[in-house]
Amino acid sequence: MNADELRAALSAYMKRTDPETIANEPTALELSRLLVGVTFFPHESETVVPSLAIVDGEAPLPDDFGRAVAVAKDFAYTAPRVWRSLQGNARELAGRFTVYGGALHVHPALTEVSLVYNRQPEAIVGTASNWLSELYPQVWLHAARAEQYRFIEDTEGAMQADGYWRGLAQELAAVAEVTRQAGGLIRMKSR
Repeated sequence: MNADELRAALSAYMKRTDPETIANEPTALELSRLLVGVTFFPHESETVVPSLAIVDGEAPLPDDFGRAVAVAKDFAYTAPRVWRSLQGNARELAGRFTVYGGALHVHPALTEVSLVYNRQPEAIVGTASNWLSELYPQVWLHAARAEQYRFIEDTEGAMQADGYWRGLAQELAAVAEVTRQAGGLIRMKSR
């Protein structure tokens, strides 16, 4: 399924004709692409960016910090207020980080720290496609449907669509994992 087909399917599913909702379709597809991309193959999708230089336990936040999924693979987030209360005890700060004042704060003995991001399926337009639109178009469609429901402020519809696409994604991810462990593609039989 390509981008145009996904948008047409979303429009047909929603059955809305108001210009605001129709104009939001590309946004819903984009938001859901990012969300669903993290759902599939989370470990394989990780990429580590070059290390941030730490000076006196702090580094300025990069512009894309909000997309990071981890700091140094396994550092635990600590609320700024708790962080400040622990600053007198350096041992308690090990393996932790916090964010405040436009900076990332870590143990003062560290000189650098890496950030971990998820690689996303490529953005597509028109007749282009990516692995998500080819392998899991229904998951993407229903995730976009949830975004559209949120846009029109239909909380119940958004929750139902979220539950549906997440369940479908979980089911498909389990099948993909069994296939991967078996060492081959699933062969489908037709009646």
